[in-house]
Amino acid sequence: ADTYAATRYPVILVHGLAGTDKFANVVDYWYGIQSDLQSHGAKVYVANLSGFQSDDGPNGRGEQLLAYVKQVLAATGATKVNLIGHSQGGLTSRYVAAVAPQLVASVTTIGTPHRGSEFADFVQDVLKTDPTGLSSTVIAAFVNVFGTLVSSSHNTDQDALAALRTLTTAQTATYNRNFPSAGLGAPGSCQTGAATETVGGSQHLLYSWGGTAIQPTSTVLGVTGATDTSTGTLDVANVTDPSTLALLATGAVMINRASGQNDGLVSRCSSLFGQVISTSYHWNHLDEINQLLGVRGANAEDPVAVIRTHVNRLKLQGV
Repeated sequence: ADTYAATRYPVILVHGLAGTDKFANVVDYWYGIQSDLQSHGAKVYVANLSGFQSDDGPNGRGEQLLAYVKQVLAATGATKVNLIGHSQGGLTSRYVAAVAPQLVASVTTIGTPHRGSEFADFVQDVLKTDPTGLSSTVIAAFVNVFGTLVSSSHNTDQDALAALRTLTTAQTATYNRNFPSAGLGAPGSCQTGAATETVGGSQHLLYSWGGTAIQPTSTVLGVTGATDTSTGTLDVANVTDPSTLALLATGAVMINRASGQNDGLVSRCSSLFGQVISTSYHWNHLDEINQLLGVRGANAEDPVAVIRTHVNRLKLQGV
């Protein structure tokens, strides 16, 4: 049997801005990732949290994840878990590490907006003047993509926008004050923090990585263009994956709000946490979890392999 990814403690994958562990209850959010890890000997569980909630508070995603962690521990007999969170899921994972440190061995965040998202700020600004937000073509593109990714047919456009509310730069700054982590560098520094932290006597290994496919190009009349470095000329990903061009559009909005390089929703600076594995992957925000449906640009690395290698890294660290 293959034991390459056979960690000491079970792995829990924690999703971000969608409403479920499966999009439309059919397609795995972590596309092809759970089965790949299992084939390499890992015990992998996929959390299913509300998509449109904040991470703290009595009904928040953090408490939902904590309850799920306890279920996994009861089912497996393990004493701790390794949390791997994508997008908002990384913030949710930090909540559990802060409030129940004895249950956590490691926290890994992928494309997580630890400092918030400039696109969320943009949406908040637009909604002040236009409550639906849909007169903005960029917001409409975002809603079209993320609206199709939510759990079931009854979610509305507003749900996709509500999910962004917890991800503004102001909201996450408050969250970081309430749930500090040694893995975070100083605010505004664009630096990462410590690779480990000890909370209540429990040591946590801390890791992150993120995609930076969306890069600034030239500035004309005060507006900076953006390019998607993951795709080649006439790339099939632009046609077969509607999120590719949508996330280029949102990433361009971010760049014009001084985010710097980003994945379409999260800047490189915002993603930094713990030991940074890489910030040079040619991925947008959905490529990080092998979406949509495994389609990615010609220049993009294989996210399934990156996660598999990381779970082996956890194994070698004894967790």
